[in-house]
Amino acid sequence: MSNQRATVETLSQAYRETIPEDLREARAFDWYLERVYEDPKIARSANQRVADMFDYYGTEYDEDAGIVEYKMASEDPLHDGENTFYGEVIHEAIHQFVNKIKSGARGLGPERRIMLLLGPVGSGKSNFDAQVRTYFEDYTTREAGRMYTFRWTNLCDVIPDQDPADDTVRSPMNQDPIVLLPTEQRESVLAEVNDALEAPYTIRNEQALDPASAFYMDRLLAHYDDDLEAVLENHVEVIRLLADENKRQAVETFEPKDKKNQDETELTGDVNYSKIAIYGESDPRSFD
Repeated sequence: MSNQRATVETLSQAYRETIPEDLREARAFDWYLERVYEDPKIARSANQRVADMFDYYGTEYDEDAGIVEYKMASEDPLHDGENTFYGEVIHEAIHQFVNKIKSGARGLGPERRIMLLLGPVGSGKSNFDAQVRTYFEDYTTREAGRMYTFRWTNLCDVIPDQDPADDTVRSPMNQDPIVLLPTEQRESVLAEVNDALEAPYTIRNEQALDPASAFYMDRLLAHYDDDLEAVLENHVEVIRLLADENKRQAVETFEPKDKKNQDETELTGDVNYSKIAIYGESDPRSFD
């Protein structure tokens, strides 16, 4: 063990090495679109990202059991084996779990369902759940796991009643920038990138913009006479998105405070009463 003490400089350098270089950078939408053509996996769905994550940290085929063991569970490389799972039964259950995720990645149905982990007390359900969340956070910091979202900028230049404090607004649901394209144009882009995609799935995105973003898009398109390029160039910045459980970004846990009264607003959001006086109760900008 080294006797050399850590300094602020060495600690700062060690921290910086864990942060993606482009974390603080804001990019134009056309930059993002070019990246999607170069690497379509940037626009993957949640199921596709999680499926790739399990493979990213390594696999090993157990010929005797006829199952794939995933090293993030069998070896725990991020923590030097501290949270390793043992036993053929457990690895078979994990194998089945990942197969469901991969079926969802292919759009075969599981992506529309909630997955429940069932088993006796002490069988590792909570530990495995925590392991998946931890590894997903790490995966999104790496080049292979890149995610992006967007923010609206310079809104006060166009929308007269926009609160100056809301001149820049991040996508409330951290949506992928590809959803900024209208459905027909989005489908044409994805059809083209899927032709070059080397993966057991195709990239799909049928999402609609969240209510606040749809409001901004509509107002901006009206201002620019439906010139989508002008909207994207003047009012959209693409930023890197990291999964962060503490910030409730891309991964989240939810524990009801009262088992008899489960408040879903922790997951769905709620009215921001400070904004009602500015925008009105029915305005989507009043909702967090």
